[in-house]
Amino acid sequence: MTSRGCIDPAEEARHRQVMGSHGVHNADWVLCKALEQSDVQAGQNRLLLTKEQVRGGPIPKLFPELEELRGDGLNAQNAVPVKLLDADGRERDAHLRYLNSCKAYLVVGHQWRRLVEESGLCKGDRLDLYACRRGDGDGDRCLFVFRS
Repeated sequence: MTSRGCIDPAEEARHRQVMGSHGVHNADWVLCKALEQSDVQAGQNRLLLTKEQVRGGPIPKLFPELEELRGDGLNAQNAVPVKLLDADGRERDAHLRYLNSCKAYLVVGHQWRRLVEESGLCKGDRLDLYACRRGDGDGDRCLFVFRS
């Protein structure tokens, strides 16, 4: 399965059941990603999502301010808060950034590193990501992370 491929329906149903048990019901599938060494390496504290991986998906729609540019061509908004949620019900605060220079999104912060450590994530592991708002649609913007 590629990052732009469709998730297996049975696996998606399992993910949606888990998300529902944590109060998340309207999440949009973003992508699956095989983790690179830089995504799990100590000291990096970030998950790289290339523009190609997220193009046309829910992340640019949920975080439109990230791609807005100032008059000088630099990003108007460097980072926005995002909640990282996982299948075990853990919640972490992180930030999502868009780097215009390399056309990539980054989930950044020491809480990403903590998720990697607590989940035992390694290079080559596959993640499925979903994007959503919690609550009545005006709640926290979230990324739900599944190790698949």
